[in-house]
Amino acid sequence: MPGPRRALYTSAVVAALISPGCGAGAAADGCGTGTWHRGVLEIHHLDVGQADSTLIVGPTGRTVLVDAGETDWDLTTGAQRIGSYVKGVLGCARLDYVLITHFHLDHIGYVGKGGLWHLVNVQGFEVGQTLHRDFRAYLGDAAGTLRGWRSYLDGDGRKQLNPAVAGLDTRLDLGPGVSLRIIASDGAGLLRTGNFSRDAAPPNENDYSVALRLRFGQFDYFLGGDLSGEFASSDYGYAYHDVETHVARLVGDVDVYRANHHGSDHSSNATFVAQLAPRVSIISVGDGNPFGHPRQATLDRLSAAGAVYLTERGDLKTRLRGARVAGHVVVRSSDGVSYTVNGDPYVARDPSRVDADGDGYFREADPDDAASAVVPAPRGGCDPMYQPCTRP
Repeated sequence: MPGPRRALYTSAVVAALISPGCGAGAAADGCGTGTWHRGVLEIHHLDVGQADSTLIVGPTGRTVLVDAGETDWDLTTGAQRIGSYVKGVLGCARLDYVLITHFHLDHIGYVGKGGLWHLVNVQGFEVGQTLHRDFRAYLGDAAGTLRGWRSYLDGDGRKQLNPAVAGLDTRLDLGPGVSLRIIASDGAGLLRTGNFSRDAAPPNENDYSVALRLRFGQFDYFLGGDLSGEFASSDYGYAYHDVETHVARLVGDVDVYRANHHGSDHSSNATFVAQLAPRVSIISVGDGNPFGHPRQATLDRLSAAGAVYLTERGDLKTRLRGARVAGHVVVRSSDGVSYTVNGDPYVARDPSRVDADGDGYFREADPDDAASAVVPAPRGGCDPMYQPCTRP
């Protein structure tokens, strides 16, 4: 990446922290009449099949759309459903932020067809700032979706989307009382920089997912795209790497966890779930998907921690264990203590938990909480080709 362009991206990151963009407070200040009410934090997990899209609306009306996926490269079904839904909530077609967790079709759509491109170019959405991972410094399994978006963001999309790199600790302004912080991006410092796209088994794009932690009062929420939770080779020419275990100590406990990677068995590993101890987990998943999502072991792990909601039924072979198939899953809170999930009441909590050795992992996730040198091992081991295999 040439020096001047990198400088432009850096400036844009700074701007993202201090300026909410063209849609600032839109739903609160003349954006239109939608279903959202002032003073309420809302997190809408949209049912878009085997794809992903989440709308977060702060209590003052500031907004972030996280992902806008499609189930196939040439479809616009997801974008049409997302656009209609967002307009219904906000009463307008303006967003303060868009956050692209990573460049897979089911999270962003294909340039020139659906997803975010369709929202902006066909449906006329205005976007204040678009945040994405650094696909120049970190390039692994680079498929056509990523290549198309890289060209678009360098060209016509720059003016429309105002792109910026979402670095670690980037903060999005969703108004007073809400903290929304990026806590992982591009492997969270665990994966090496470089262009590995021509390697035999480079890191999967999922490994580089952007993850956020939101806090409102005592209410804590985590969303991490398709963040990987094990080192495993694939038959399709790439490898997953356990970023979750490294990130877990940055997350702490949460009330609501939007499950990584659609309930895949490559994510939501035992250490991660034990560290987060979510009261509620939400799985964005599609019926009849060919991946077996949600996987049984993952669903069992999340169900043991708390309630589970799914946007669709997913794989029929997976026993639900009391999980609820709910369509769109909406979290609401007006005081940062009491919250509802599709109308079901819950109470946010800041539980007292023990980290006796101060290594960042709670006792439930730590194999030896009396020795700071002993931390949870990465699931599946470590890949010395792309990561340091000593404690970071």
